[in-house]
Amino acid sequence: MDFSENYDLLLNYMNVNFEKKKLQHVFNKKSPLFPFKMDKGRTVFDNGFYNVFGEFSRILLNKRMKNDVSLDGIIHDITENNIEIEDGNEEYLNKLIREYIFNEKNELKLLHPYLYLYIPLSSGKRSSGEKELALFLRDIFCLDNQNLVDFFKSNGSNHIIINLILDNAPELEDYKTEIKYSSKLNYINQVFTDDINFAIKNNQFFLDNMDNIFAYYYFFYISQLILKISKRLNCDDDVEELFYLLDWENASKNRKTLNNGYRFLKNETDNALSKVNLIFQLNTLLGTEFYLEKEMQEFFIELNNESQQNFLRYLKKWISDYRCIRGFDEIYLPDDYNQLVNILSNSLNESITKKQISLFTLNLEEIAKPYFLKRRGSYGYVLNINRDMLLMLTALCVKDNKIKLNQLFKEYEKRGIFLDKYSKVEVVNFLTKLNLIDKKSDSGDAQYVKPVL
Repeated sequence: MDFSENYDLLLNYMNVNFEKKKLQHVFNKKSPLFPFKMDKGRTVFDNGFYNVFGEFSRILLNKRMKNDVSLDGIIHDITENNIEIEDGNEEYLNKLIREYIFNEKNELKLLHPYLYLYIPLSSGKRSSGEKELALFLRDIFCLDNQNLVDFFKSNGSNHIIINLILDNAPELEDYKTEIKYSSKLNYINQVFTDDINFAIKNNQFFLDNMDNIFAYYYFFYISQLILKISKRLNCDDDVEELFYLLDWENASKNRKTLNNGYRFLKNETDNALSKVNLIFQLNTLLGTEFYLEKEMQEFFIELNNESQQNFLRYLKKWISDYRCIRGFDEIYLPDDYNQLVNILSNSLNESITKKQISLFTLNLEEIAKPYFLKRRGSYGYVLNINRDMLLMLTALCVKDNKIKLNQLFKEYEKRGIFLDKYSKVEVVNFLTKLNLIDKKSDSGDAQYVKPVL
């Protein structure tokens, strides 16, 4: 196997200029892992997933919105062209429809699944981040999920005003958005699919909790992948532990989340960018797609001896070129795959700037702060679960049949929620107040959690 074309492709991707000794670290160019933006185009969640869901629903249904689509235009068509109104009542009906379907921010109220298709992207640079995240959610979690497709496709209602809107909504263009991302954490995908298929059976629960469900699973996936990549682990079925505090608890120095919570995750995120660059460069040189470090090592081992030597020659050439352009000292390069990967990894660690690390980590902070963080005095930000999120997760864990209390905590952990013994007591108290605990005795094996729905 000849790797010369792959080497040339990497030079092209990174805009290498040997004369000027310049190159450019690129992000999401090949085998992208995260929908992160390294500029002001990253997704900001000050309005939750509202605009992301609009684009997500269109991508899922292979549609796109025409530039001239306007809900104001729909209302005008209803009142002017498509319904008989007594003279003088046009303004009243226009006002009635507007107040029913728009909120105080002049945003569309999500009263029906089909209306998601008409939510526009935000204006300005943030729209590119929303579009990227919508694509990521489709590719990672929702490919071939017919239940979700049917949910957004449904366009009938028992409410006369909603039916007027649905009947007069303009046609969207057919447009297929190509797949860009590939899941590296299939065990998360399986749990998500089970949860989403359960939630979607209860239409109102899903509408009320869609934002929290997707916020949690997005954070769950990217935080787990960051930990795997930063620690150079393979993506097996083990969930990396991150401990949370409940919103109403007090923090103290003996709580597990202080050492194995957000501070730990943020530090690993800071370390992950150079590993993401390493994965991109090795994938390009090997000609592989979406492989992590261990998968690429296994791919290399399976090559015949001639192909291995050819690859090592181009890997050494790339390391030498990279270090020369970056102004690093010339070093001895052995004929050993693992040693060469470590040398390239260390070279990237030296080369990545604090600003680049900060821009990468900001993408994690944007989703974490509005949903999963709470400042705890001198302890700083701590991973946090509020009551609404906890109740939603409990509903997904328990589903239709009561389960043992001990099993509930295992179900939380399957979804990346680790709680210390103090938090577990608070969970029991919280669920008891909601009359969701069926207590046969004080033993965890004899206490059951009832379905929330």
